[in-house]
Amino acid sequence: MSMGKIYLPILMYHGIRKHYNDQLPSGWSWRHAVDAASFAAQLDVIATVDRPVVRLTDLDQSEIRSGCPVITFDDGHVSDYLIAAPALKQRALPATFFITWAFLGRPGYVTRQQVRELRAQAFDIGSHGLTHKKLTEVGPVELWREALDSKRRLEDLLGDEIISFAIPSGAYNDQVLQALWAAGYGRIMTSDFGYARRDHSVMHRLGVMAETTPRQFRAFVSGGPWWAARQHLLEGVKERLNRVLLGGTTTPPSPASIG
Repeated sequence: MSMGKIYLPILMYHGIRKHYNDQLPSGWSWRHAVDAASFAAQLDVIATVDRPVVRLTDLDQSEIRSGCPVITFDDGHVSDYLIAAPALKQRALPATFFITWAFLGRPGYVTRQQVRELRAQAFDIGSHGLTHKKLTEVGPVELWREALDSKRRLEDLLGDEIISFAIPSGAYNDQVLQALWAAGYGRIMTSDFGYARRDHSVMHRLGVMAETTPRQFRAFVSGGPWWAARQHLLEGVKERLNRVLLGGTTTPPSPASIG
């Protein structure tokens, strides 16, 4: 690792379900829904790491070292409020919840009041877009609305500045990044699998999935950037071999493709 470069494992969660066999609300993804027992065990692993969990809003502080975990949640599932937040508070762990504005109040998703309460509990709130559309597939005007309107509406709801954005479905290009920067976001979360560089505004994350094993999770938080890069490469090779040999995609997508 080069001197001066600080690498962070930013964990990306989606929904948390109470039990492994629970029926999921409409719009949830089975692969992205970690059961509550596994989630609690993962938080306990994080609590034993010899690095404090840090907030996205604190990344510019000089005392932050390589390996400090960051915890994030995408979409605004109701489990953010009902399951994740209480488990995090019990362990005094910070997190950022990225909210899709159009999902607020839908069955299975948080309400406006619950977002206010999450912020009142000292959790950070970021934008996950206005409607969760793939930003690479919309025109310039709609892209600007997804970036800026979602920011302004959350700011009006909370009375706080929104400075971070998680890209829906992991779909971005230079035009998307330029729009997000112009809208005023200082930290942009991707679904690209890997450790994040603290000095970069566009940041990789490590997607925690339903099938993530305890051993894999420990590697997420302690394996380091070179382990993550190697893992990403191996997953890509497996997917390409599958397409060539089987003529399709019968294996699940790699962690890099989630969001």
